Amino acid sequence: MIAMALAGNPKILIADEPTTALDVTVQKSILDLLRSLISKYNMSMVFISHDLGVVKSLADYLVVMKSGDIVEKGEAKKVLENPQHEYTRGLLNCKPIPGVKLSRLRTLTSKDEPRIISNTFEYHTPLISVNHLQKTYVSSKGLLKKEVREVRAVNDVSFEIMQGETLGLVGESGCGKSTLSRMFLGLIPATGGEVIYEGKNILSSNSAEWKTLRKDLQIIFQDPYSALNPKHTVGDILMEPLSVLSLKNSNEERKQRVLELLDQVGLPKESLNRYPHEFSGGQRQRIVIARALSVEPKFIICDESVAALDVSVQAQVLNLLNDLKRDLGLTYLFISHDLSVVYQMSDRIMVMNKGQIEELNAAWEIFYNPQSDYTKQLLASTI
Repeated sequence: MIAMALAGNPKILIADEPTTALDVTVQKSILDLLRSLISKYNMSMVFISHDLGVVKSLADYLVVMKSGDIVEKGEAKKVLENPQHEYTRGLLNCKPIPGVKLSRLRTLTSKDEPRIISNTFEYHTPLISVNHLQKTYVSSKGLLKKEVREVRAVNDVSFEIMQGETLGLVGESGCGKSTLSRMFLGLIPATGGEVIYEGKNILSSNSAEWKTLRKDLQIIFQDPYSALNPKHTVGDILMEPLSVLSLKNSNEERKQRVLELLDQVGLPKESLNRYPHEFSGGQRQRIVIARALSVEPKFIICDESVAALDVSVQAQVLNLLNDLKRDLGLTYLFISHDLSVVYQMSDRIMVMNKGQIEELNAAWEIFYNPQSDYTKQLLASTI
């Protein structure tokens, strides 16, 4: 994409959220590349981003916009270190602090100062045990398709997720995070190994058994725009899983459940008859969360569920996830490339690299006493 933009030898390069969905090490390499290109070709660049850490590391001059208006501008370093406008100060306060876990993340409307909380986690009974899980993709190439190539996306992985914990999962793109999560839910078949839930290897479940398991095991997808059917109203979207799994006895009871869900995730009841395109990104993610909650699950995979959100909306969604975990007794597998967010959310953190577990330990230990060189590299790339 960068090469295409440079093809016409531009004088100004507009980079619109070019690193939003990238893991920290790839993000760092892309930012280094942009810096070198600007210098080499003597270009100017307009860099658009909701990541204030990235902006601070890259920008010379900063413009802060709100509701279509410029609320503050000036030298980037001065604006970020001594913001004058209330909105700019609010944005800076919303960003998770690397290595600091707060009772709640600040939002633009926060009035109380959140307190720093303990990093300790009491280990209980495992909810899910993963034993020697593997996923191998086989491809063939050549004129006669005789050359076979194997790629081990997940390579002999074993770990446990405890009842009531949030296990963070981090690693570079292609490390096996998403493959692992989709095997959990039977969305893709495993090559080998076990996922033990309630005493049974769920990977050997048939379609009827998976239908029952779907009630307990849910996922919040990364992109709230593509995760919702644009032709269906929010009411239809939230009632569908209730109908498919034969939950509640009537449409009236299902509608009442949907209204309860909207209230749980902080959306007005008028949302019922509106379509996804009528909502902001943060509101759509709340709808995706409501859909996952609709069947009253015990375990939810949050797969990059705040990656596309700006810092203020991200803080609201993360606070909501933590509130729901506490109120409903949920267990999370929280996947993200943002190590500050993972630290804020997680009791323990698992680091994956090339399909294998590099390190698994308490969140505090991962941040302040990493054992693996790869983990140290990830932390060094965090902005």
